[in-house]
Amino acid sequence: MIPLLPSPQHYLQNLITMTSPDAKRLWKRAIKEHFNCHCVYCGKHYEINQLTLDHVKPKTYGGEDLTSNLVPACQTCNQGKGSSNWLQWMRATFGYRPRRESMILTHIS
Repeated sequence: MIPLLPSPQHYLQNLITMTSPDAKRLWKRAIKEHFNCHCVYCGKHYEINQLTLDHVKPKTYGGEDLTSNLVPACQTCNQGKGSSNWLQWMRATFGYRPRRESMILTHIS
């Protein structure tokens, strides 16, 4: 498993021979692998290339490209959530799911 670091810059600092695009790809892959290629919202397993990364706090509301703000999401969940509050959207879509919610809260804390 690839180590999960906070941002692409950390990969560049730790892997001097990598180019910036390579570091960013490795960083994104590490986030998906950290969650065992599961969508954090619906909980289904996907192939790594089928997952997108969702900004828990949307960029339109000041969310940043940081490991603590990015989670793997399937295309359907990512598009469905859009720029909504993740918890409100998740509960409206899937109901109360304490394990999933706790996992996301732990990741973003």
